[in-house]
Amino acid sequence: MKIFSTAPDGNQMADLEPARYFNLAIEQIKQADEWLRTSNEICQPLLVHIDAFIHFGKHYPEMANRRITKLNIIQIKQNFYDWYERVKGKIPAKFREGIKQNADELFKELEQYEH
Repeated sequence: MKIFSTAPDGNQMADLEPARYFNLAIEQIKQADEWLRTSNEICQPLLVHIDAFIHFGKHYPEMANRRITKLNIIQIKQNFYDWYERVKGKIPAKFREGIKQNADELFKELEQYEH
């Protein structure tokens, strides 16, 4: 085994460990996306999983850029907004616009990893 820096992931054994978190976030995003396609529930888990991916991506941008290819962001985004249109009347008014704005910001940040 080799050590190449003082960073938490600065050794051969730990170097690829962050990929596990990206893989989990990707798996959860895909599951949430699938659920949103037909859901009429006002709650959704998608945005928190996207937020987690972005959070890890800020610390490990190269890995995020490689892993993002596993997601069809255009389709996921469309499914989210389709869901939002179906259920927005059920969302309490004081949260409605904020949820959409939060989604807009998260998708914008997520799309930056595609480039």
